[in-house]
Amino acid sequence: MPRRILVVGGVAAGPSAASKAARVDPGAEVILFERGPHISYGICELPYYIAGDVPEKALVAYTPAQLKQAKRVEARTLHCVEEILPRERSIRVRDLKTNTVHTERYQKLILATGSSPRTLGLAGEDAANVFHVKSLENGLHIKSFVDAERPSRAVIVGGGYIGIEMADALRSRGLDVTLLHQYELPLSGLELLTRQEVLKVLIANGVRFVGEAPPVRLLVDGGRVRRVDTAKGNYDADLLILAVGVQPQTGLAKRAGIMLGEFGGIVVNPQQQTSATDVFAAGDCCEVKNLVSNRKMYLPLATLASKQGWVAGENAAGGHTRFPGAIRATAVRAFKLEVAQVGLGSEEAKLARFDVAVETVTGSSRVAVMPGSKKVTVTLIADRRSRRLLGANLFGEEGAVLRANTIAVGVQHGMTVDDMQQWDLAYSPPFTPLWDPVLIAANALQKKMYRK
Repeated sequence: MPRRILVVGGVAAGPSAASKAARVDPGAEVILFERGPHISYGICELPYYIAGDVPEKALVAYTPAQLKQAKRVEARTLHCVEEILPRERSIRVRDLKTNTVHTERYQKLILATGSSPRTLGLAGEDAANVFHVKSLENGLHIKSFVDAERPSRAVIVGGGYIGIEMADALRSRGLDVTLLHQYELPLSGLELLTRQEVLKVLIANGVRFVGEAPPVRLLVDGGRVRRVDTAKGNYDADLLILAVGVQPQTGLAKRAGIMLGEFGGIVVNPQQQTSATDVFAAGDCCEVKNLVSNRKMYLPLATLASKQGWVAGENAAGGHTRFPGAIRATAVRAFKLEVAQVGLGSEEAKLARFDVAVETVTGSSRVAVMPGSKKVTVTLIADRRSRRLLGANLFGEEGAVLRANTIAVGVQHGMTVDDMQQWDLAYSPPFTPLWDPVLIAANALQKKMYRK
């Protein structure tokens, strides 16, 4: 009798898990349930779609028909899983097209229920001109609204990655943009110098940034938010974007008695198994082990979701593989500025009881006399006692993110600053200088650590 594997949820983790399960066990019956109309699409591309840089057809990775043909996975959209019955090895599913409920039995179950956007908790958030940036439907609605309504004033709440990307996108569409953030500077968690540079870039590109100004009231008139009130002033809005983060969507797991962690995400082991027998989980609904601090964290990233999905799918199909954890490797484009973070920030490292050493240098992306050469700033963070590389921030108009990826390998594999100083990196004037900024930073940090 073929193995029956059911997957709950689409986007990144669910299709990855289902496809991997079908590949590992070609004889398995693999069915994916998604409550929305789309199963696999790029959320991270939405700001660039809204800006007009990416066509709509490029957003969808797989339709149900394509997933069936290419991966041998049956995908049922507009099917909402309402209950898990672990003892009976079954789930209860509502067909949203017919509003009927039926039971599906499983041998293995994979939860990929993702995350849901956080809200402000204010009246008016359901107004017609208020949007989150969390799903393909959100992105389509925002672009349609901007195209049809031609708003002139946008207010964005949240100065994280999505807030900055949406500020860039809406400025490119000609809107006046006000960005409200609960902290003094954007990109909380990054180093002070990095955050200050991002603020300069936002202001230089016409974004009104207001720090320490969480909304306290939304003025609604005619079914639309017309003004956002804060302790620092009131801001008129034709369009309101809420980018205040996400939280794990775990109600289904919680009702089934599956263990949740300190951040509200599902607790999984390295095999992506949950506390329930034969139930796996992957993606934004899960908590993740930080490989640098050895602590749990909540890190809703598509890269991790897809990797976790592969592990959950392979193990549900009878395999034996692991997802050890992550270091956190993130990047954002703020207009022309590339910004990246890998590993721990300096304050985060101190909280994890490391003896923190920090050094910042600025170098050239190419040999300085070459056309197109730009400045790249590198901040390295290390532990004085072990000399281990803990993290880094990088920013610049060229080469910051790819250099961050190089450093990420060192952080993930526990390399020291001394190891880093010996890295054998390529040199070619059009691409990188003789002494790459990464190596200059390692040399500078090594000297600082020896001086103490």
